[in-house]
Amino acid sequence: MTDSSARAKVLVVGMDGLRHDLLIRSHATAPVLHGLMAAGAHGSSLLPYGEADGQAEHGPSTSMAYTDSGPGWSSVLTGVWPDRHGVTGNDFAGADYTRYPDFLSRAVSARPTLRTAAVVSWPELVHRGTLGPAIGRRAVHDGESDGYDTADRLVARTAARWLTEDDPDVVFVYFGATDEAGHATGPLSPAYDRALLAQDAHLGRLLDAIGSRRSDPARADEQWTVLVTTDHGHLDAGGHGGDTRAEREVFVVLAGPGAPGGTRLDTPRLVDIAPTVLDRLGIPVDPAWGLPGRALPRPTPPTPEWS
Repeated sequence: MTDSSARAKVLVVGMDGLRHDLLIRSHATAPVLHGLMAAGAHGSSLLPYGEADGQAEHGPSTSMAYTDSGPGWSSVLTGVWPDRHGVTGNDFAGADYTRYPDFLSRAVSARPTLRTAAVVSWPELVHRGTLGPAIGRRAVHDGESDGYDTADRLVARTAARWLTEDDPDVVFVYFGATDEAGHATGPLSPAYDRALLAQDAHLGRLLDAIGSRRSDPARADEQWTVLVTTDHGHLDAGGHGGDTRAEREVFVVLAGPGAPGGTRLDTPRLVDIAPTVLDRLGIPVDPAWGLPGRALPRPTPPTPEWS
């Protein structure tokens, strides 16, 4: 258990279209992520796909959505599968974010004094309401018009500034360049490696910003939990949407108070992220919310050093 006097804070970082098997082998192109895995815990699972994945606790009881970004990030942020949030493709048709809002909106609804913030390079996450208007600060740097390399760099700059100059309690950050490179040249390409290396450096900048907060006596009691995840994988040739393992495998990296280094998470799912965030903030999950996920476990000792 963490010190009850500590101020719990959470950073969730999304890296679109990042293949788990390639990440595990990519020490040179993801040194920060590998350092975070060594400091904390990580694991992978398969996105449910179709009626064979049936039972409610494992996934939708109806036909699953495409392995696309709209359904994937909706599941990450709302904590429910597409049979509840309603998003089955990147057109966001059928979205029910009123009944199933994102975890930042749930957090601030439960505790209005919380400072919530989100910054993304895929504009749809804000424009379609996946990240709702209850969030205190929302920023978009448009990867579709400006290119994801540029937009991701601006996302990292914005998030690092918030983490350094402000006092956010829950932050969601989205990077999209890996997915863009996967579509353009496939995930086995040098371009994909370069995109991953850049995103990894962006993550390092955010962890450095959190680390620098510890030198401020006013922030010495902060306890940060960091989660990193993806929404889907990619075929070797590039692209996704189907039911192969390369497309369906997703991962969660978790570091924070009480996470011993290098441990394995038991099949963490995208819908586990929302209840984990709420758990770390000390916000009970109301059964009426219908969240099928579970809070990922908090092992004992020590707080990792990221910087």
